[in-house]
Amino acid sequence: MPHKPKSRIKASHILAGLFCAALALSACTPTTENPMTGSSNPSDPDTVKAQVEELKQALKDLHAFKTETQKAIGPQKWVDKGTRNSACNAGDGRKGVNYSVMSQTPDPVDLEASVNVVKTFWESKGFTTRVETNPLDPGLIRLYANQNGGNLISFTANVKGSGLEMDTVCVGGDQHEIYKELYPEIYGTPSSPGSVC
Repeated sequence: MPHKPKSRIKASHILAGLFCAALALSACTPTTENPMTGSSNPSDPDTVKAQVEELKQALKDLHAFKTETQKAIGPQKWVDKGTRNSACNAGDGRKGVNYSVMSQTPDPVDLEASVNVVKTFWESKGFTTRVETNPLDPGLIRLYANQNGGNLISFTANVKGSGLEMDTVCVGGDQHEIYKELYPEIYGTPSSPGSVC
């Protein structure tokens, strides 16, 4: 076995120690942030908070749009049947989260007239629409619409009652981190800056 001077062994141990210390510290170093685009880390707490705020605003906008649509249809009494979150495709291969809302009315509507009113209203807002009917079910007309490939919405005119189902735009982000911020009682406490170190 070749003989190494003690100073050379000591130097290599110091270098190894410095390397390990640098490696350990890098785990606690904040991610670099570009002030123009924000953090590159999708789990960064500030990024997640901004995504949640964007999602909440999208839900407010959707409720306002739903109310406008209901007023255009007529004086029926509508009942919201629930709001839920789901995973969605935010475009460019990014995943995200959106809200879906459903609203129904048992009050009768003129099927063709109500579909035409909603179709005209939605198209005036930039939506692309399509109508589906089934000769075997003449008491039902479905109107679907989307905007730039996103937030699918639908109106179902039915002799037994009608319904609206609408999705918000898809907000890109890590679904689990967004849910932790939205529902800490279910998914656990959201991350906070400095908690890792």
